[in-house]
Amino acid sequence: MSGAKLHILIFGLGLAVFVMALDMSILVTAIPTITEKFHSVADIGWYMSGYLLTLCSLQPLSGKLYANFPLKWTFLAFFLVFEIGSVISGAATSSDMLIVGRAIAGAGAAGLMSGTLSIIAAVVTLRLRALYTGILSSMFGISTIAGPLLGGVFTQHVSWRWVFYINLPIGGVTIVALIFLFHPPPRAVEDKNIKDRIKQLDLPGASIFIPGVVMILMALQWGGITYPWSSGRIIGLLVGGIVILIIFSVWQWRAGDMAMIPPRVFTQRSVLFACLTAMFGMGAQIILGTWLPEWFQVVKGASPVKSGVNLLPAMLAQTVFAVVSGALTTTLGYYNPWLLAGTALLSIGSGLFTTFEVDSGSAYWIGYQVIFGAGSGMFLTAPLVAVQAALSPADTPVGISMVTFFQMFGGAFTAALSQTIFTETLVKELSRNVPGIDIGKLLAAGTAGVHKVVTADQLPGVLLSYNAALLYPFYLAAGLTVGSFFCALGLEWINVKGKSLVAEAA
Repeated sequence: MSGAKLHILIFGLGLAVFVMALDMSILVTAIPTITEKFHSVADIGWYMSGYLLTLCSLQPLSGKLYANFPLKWTFLAFFLVFEIGSVISGAATSSDMLIVGRAIAGAGAAGLMSGTLSIIAAVVTLRLRALYTGILSSMFGISTIAGPLLGGVFTQHVSWRWVFYINLPIGGVTIVALIFLFHPPPRAVEDKNIKDRIKQLDLPGASIFIPGVVMILMALQWGGITYPWSSGRIIGLLVGGIVILIIFSVWQWRAGDMAMIPPRVFTQRSVLFACLTAMFGMGAQIILGTWLPEWFQVVKGASPVKSGVNLLPAMLAQTVFAVVSGALTTTLGYYNPWLLAGTALLSIGSGLFTTFEVDSGSAYWIGYQVIFGAGSGMFLTAPLVAVQAALSPADTPVGISMVTFFQMFGGAFTAALSQTIFTETLVKELSRNVPGIDIGKLLAAGTAGVHKVVTADQLPGVLLSYNAALLYPFYLAAGLTVGSFFCALGLEWINVKGKSLVAEAA
């Protein structure tokens, strides 16, 4: 495929990635309005975790589905489930209905990123995939940063329900593009009977893996916020989840090539290090997308919409460098230099964020974002290209789904961990800088209410405390990006220009 048809298809796939990632961040600025509507402060954690639990836990299974069933119709099935979940969420008449809708949307979203990249792998050579993967990855980054801005706009000027309904018209473009433009040739695996293909899914392995991941993610979502980390509920979830995943690992080794995550695929050098690089790097990305808007709104007093506008330097740098690094990979053949440069810039940018002070001017936060955004753009593409270069076409969907799983899991893990670190540090800083302040009242007020519930005398100490506490998530991001850099060193140097002929002939 080439020309206008290819470009329209890429555009449609980019929109699919956009809405999938958008649902991870757009809800942040709508939550206060939703909780006021449903009187459901206790359910706030479930509005995000309901989506993330199914999104994360179904990633590996989605890869096996793409490897064994028609690519086009499997993708459309996932997208339909995502859209149904969006409709239920938007039309919710209760908090429980919203949570169910979010979980359904997450189940559909689980197959969108891996499906998009599997479709790209089917229509272009390996040499060109770096360019198109860069374009699609930039959509992921844009939506992660733009989500709070769009959520604020819809909530303030339209309705919070359009935070979810927006997925319908955007998704319609993707569905039309897929139906009329994507006509993949039949694959050998599709000649097998349905019974044999279902066996290839490793449903027993999935039934072990999904509860284990859900238990760990629930512990991370609740720990230190809903329940203390030392509570029996959190310890039970963590221990239970780890034990279940150990059992799952044993099952995978015994199942061999029939496993949901075949050991020979996961232990392949580039696949293993690509997963780790993606996990650490995406964790840092989520921290930026979560806590930089908080810094703007609390410390700088920006509105939700203004804080979203302030994130444009990172968004623009990320978009430009994702496309440029993809083009350079296509031209020169190697993704490793851009991955190493990208993770290095992520480390530098994260480190610079830790120098923020209450009176830091725009020159600082704009410049730091450009450095971080440039690194993010170069980083996003390479792990996904690396697994495609290292694996056969038959194993590519499984490899892609593994990288996306580690990305999502890394994001969920660091989101929960950074929340705990921030909250505990903030309480200590407030006790030291503003003695006698009602900390519980201040935390209950949320980001938007900080400036409303403190007196003029208390405000300087409160801002100093928030600034100090917000630096700690950035310290965590700096550590994660250093880990991502060292993991990136483990990837094989494979020339995608040379490999493309092998991939086409396979």
